[in-house]
Amino acid sequence: MKLLGNLVLSLGILFSLSACGQESDTVELNITGADYAGTGIRAFRVKNPDVPDAYGDGGSMAPYGGGGIRCCYQVPKQWHEGLTAEIEVYYPLKGKNGDEMVEDLKKREAAGNVTETFKVPVPKYRAPAEGTLWVQFMPDKEIKVVVSDLSPDHEDFPGDVKGWPVPSDEYRINLIDRDIGLAESDLKFSISRLKEWKNEPTEKALKSSWDAYKKHFEEELKSFNGYKDSRFLSYLIRESEINIANAKEEIRKLKSYKESLE
Repeated sequence: MKLLGNLVLSLGILFSLSACGQESDTVELNITGADYAGTGIRAFRVKNPDVPDAYGDGGSMAPYGGGGIRCCYQVPKQWHEGLTAEIEVYYPLKGKNGDEMVEDLKKREAAGNVTETFKVPVPKYRAPAEGTLWVQFMPDKEIKVVVSDLSPDHEDFPGDVKGWPVPSDEYRINLIDRDIGLAESDLKFSISRLKEWKNEPTEKALKSSWDAYKKHFEEELKSFNGYKDSRFLSYLIRESEINIANAKEEIRKLKSYKESLE
């Protein structure tokens, strides 16, 4: 019996070693994405249609932006006809403010489509598979995937869509309008500050500015003897004038760039 037991044990070890030594017929790829549609992606993941629990998470990305490299998704070493991947996408909520976005989320929850899933064919790739699973988000919710160790901007990238996403003029103009608005707010604030400094500012206002500079720009205060130092007030006036000039120049440049796009 002891001999039989040892034989069974030896066979078990042998079979275990054989199984461990078997070469897998799949390859793990990194995952990343790029948004060519200009909508941005809040999150996405790639799922294996044949293995529901097997998926790899993708990152978020800004409109016309790219995602980071994430791990991982398995594909066969050898491509075969009918190979697909499921892309589950969480598109950004629509709305200009928090209330509108919450309302959009409620509508999606009621309709059961907080996320949307797309079954995407995987084009033929070189064997053995290697590199990255590129997920390209196109307009009208079209999605393309490419298996390659090359990035989209490489001349030999095998995908239909080559190059990185290029922002539309409309998108650029919207960003410029946003930046103009911010610069105009800065200008308005600096003008009001300058007016305050030139018209006998209160001790409270001077001390508030002193405390703010001490917290963020302490090095700038070393030559002054406290917030009551008349040189500190002159410094504040000069800084406000510089900020006004910078804001005006920034607005001029942004408007000029906007005109070139229109």
